[in-house]
Amino acid sequence: MMRGVLHVVHGHGGGTEHHARALIEASRARFRHCLAIAVGDRWQIEDYAQARSPAAVELCRGAHEPWPKFLGDLCARFAIDLVHLHNISGCRDGIIAALAALDIPYGYTVHDLNFACPTILFLDADGNYCFEVTDAATCSACLAAQPSFAAIDIVEWRARHRALLARSAFLIAPSRWAATALERYFPEHAVTVIAHAAPGVWAREGGAETRGESAPASLPLPDDGVPTIAVLGAVGPDKGARRLERMVALVRLEGIPLRFVLIGYMDVEHGPWQSEDRVMTVHGRYAPRELPALLAGYRARLVAFPSAGPETFSFTLSETWAAGLPVIVPPFGALGERVAGTGAGWLWTESQWRDEAKMLARIIELVGPGNAAALAAAGNRARTIPQPALATMAARTLEIYDAVVARASTVGREPARARDDEAPRSRRKLLRRVRALLAPRRSASAANARRR
Repeated sequence: MMRGVLHVVHGHGGGTEHHARALIEASRARFRHCLAIAVGDRWQIEDYAQARSPAAVELCRGAHEPWPKFLGDLCARFAIDLVHLHNISGCRDGIIAALAALDIPYGYTVHDLNFACPTILFLDADGNYCFEVTDAATCSACLAAQPSFAAIDIVEWRARHRALLARSAFLIAPSRWAATALERYFPEHAVTVIAHAAPGVWAREGGAETRGESAPASLPLPDDGVPTIAVLGAVGPDKGARRLERMVALVRLEGIPLRFVLIGYMDVEHGPWQSEDRVMTVHGRYAPRELPALLAGYRARLVAFPSAGPETFSFTLSETWAAGLPVIVPPFGALGERVAGTGAGWLWTESQWRDEAKMLARIIELVGPGNAAALAAAGNRARTIPQPALATMAARTLEIYDAVVARASTVGREPARARDDEAPRSRRKLLRRVRALLAPRRSASAANARRR
């Protein structure tokens, strides 16, 4: 019987859920997979053991049910040998408590840096990247200035996650930057770098980005030679929503011949929507398979990533390059790491990134007539950038799974066994129920035997 893996994600979809589903898709011949969308006491479980499109069941934790029992019973029910954490923000306290008590191996993929900083992207009170400050006093003052995080004790926050990571059987990051950033705060455990793969079948068929909705065709723009700059994905403040708005305002104020198209949606506008002057267009949700046609339909010349903080990988960068367009990105994080030296895009300098007027000036320079040859060459180079293969990503991850399961078998570990007396108590209760159900049958069998 194949070993079972439970993948744990939050309820926000996005790149985290895409990666988990792509990994499941690529490795179902070797491992049985369950995907848990863990949100508070209600977990939606998708069991991939039987069908390509698994039926989802919802499991609810009882009002007074201990977390180790809830997760232990779940693992026992689905025959789970290994837990793969992708994001625990939907049920952080419960998962930490359960895994501290259960004797089941688990690992973690670094999709963001929320273990080190509750702002996720190391954002200060002004919404800008702090470049990974580690001093606890400085971090405490920073969080105190942000109402959403003012109640968090950063020392305790990091201590809890350090303990979780210390017990983990593996740590994976999709970029060297993400691995180094995690190790900066939690140096006790080495991190293996395995790049995320290009979109798999699940993404190409629609996936979480469309949720079954039909995305609109490109909205009309005048074919007047004015350059169009595209921005992709779900863009909130962390991905640069306010910075994009400020650049649009500067374009209007200065009368600059330039347009922005957000292929995706913004926190304040989900689209489809256009400003009357067509300087700003919000396309709305899209499926990855539609992106090349949408970029062509909007006649985009360059894709900009105005992120306020660092990314750990960026599927949209992979999709942009696959569509043959060059990019401009911040000078840090996985975006800076992946673009530097490729010839398929440019990095803003730190000085430019800190000032939207300078960011905009660099964009205008790149799409100007004098840079046409360089822009075309960067687009041609983008098409040739090697994309991590789904099979390669899956194979490297499965090597880690195999090693973890083998170690667990060697030490005689039994999945989902609690360290306290909760699991034995649960088994005794189950045995009493079984005996009660069997008692009438045994009585009838005994009576029949006497009659014979």
